[in-house]
Amino acid sequence: MESKVVGTACLLLIVVNLVSLYFIVDLYSYDEITGYLGNGALKSCGTRGFVYLMFPVTMSNLLFIGIALMVRFIK
Repeated sequence: MESKVVGTACLLLIVVNLVSLYFIVDLYSYDEITGYLGNGALKSCGTRGFVYLMFPVTMSNLLFIGIALMVRFIK
């Protein structure tokens, strides 16, 4: 039973990280995001800093999960 739970959790983590990676790569094309506040004012923020932080985090998550699965299945 434990093996199924671990396998399902790893698969779920891989899918979530791949979806996150898709959105991160999509954010590379934006210069800034503009939002409209309730009082009619505009608020804008750049996405580069967030993308530069999240890309290595997501890639390291995928690397860690991949190594953990390889170690588990090679034994």
